[in-house]
Formats: sequence, structure tokens, C-alpha cells
Amino acid sequence: MKIVKIISFVLVAGAFGGLVNSIVVWLLGATGITPALGFSMAPEWTFEWMGRRVFASALWGIIFLIPVYKDAPVKKGVLLSVLPWLSSVLVVFPMQMGTGFFGLGFGMGTPIWTFLFAGIWGVTGTLFLSRFYKEKAHR
Repeated sequence: MKIVKIISFVLVAGAFGGLVNSIVVWLLGATGITPALGFSMAPEWTFEWMGRRVFASALWGIIFLIPVYKDAPVKKGVLLSVLPWLSSVLVVFPMQMGTGFFGLGFGMGTPIWTFLFAGIWGVTGTLFLSRFYKEKAHR
């Protein structure tokens, strides 16, 4: 049962990171900040948009099981966020959204902004885990 608990926590951590990430992406797009700074993606706040992002983020939460920087959740979150970021800029943007590698169809700032957003996801998720999941040393 321990594995079920661990997987449940990393999925929730990933989903929570996705929720926070999505709110930040939407707010910065809706206020015109990211478009003014080289990233023209300004998504509409819809259940479909949010649901897809939170679901995918929950699945990405599995990478929080990678045993790096166990005592440094911020470092771990930033490091592990590179994987979903690479997926976005090398697969999602060019193959699913048609905006080219690194999403440059959204603007020259896209790689930097999307890395920042991925970092928000990773750090939020790992901080959630460090706060709410305490593995007992004697188990």
C-alpha cells in the first residue's frame, strides 16, 4: 500500500503544480505581460484548457520520484522541470500546435517563458511534496 500512497502524492503534487502554473500562464497572458515580452500565447480561461493542463501535469508528477536533491525541493523542482519543458518545446509546440521547435511561432521569448512556467510547475510540486509527504525513516 505504500506505493499507492507515494504515487497518489506525486500525482497530486503534479496536478497542484499544473494548477499554479496554469493560473500564472493565464494571468500573465490576460494582462498582456507575456505578449509584450515576446510570448504571444494568451490562453482563454476554460475548463477544457485547464483540465488538459492539470491532467498532463499530474502525470508528469511521476518524475518527482526521481531521487535527486532529496533535501532541496527547489533545486529538485527546477532540475526536473526540464523534462516537461523539453517535451513542450520539442514535441507539443512543433507537432501538436504547429508553432515550430521551441514554440518560436509564439515569439522569440517563448523558450524562456515556457522554461520559467515549467519551473513554477516543478518547484510548486516539489515544495508540496516536501510539506505534505513525510516518508517515515523506519518503514
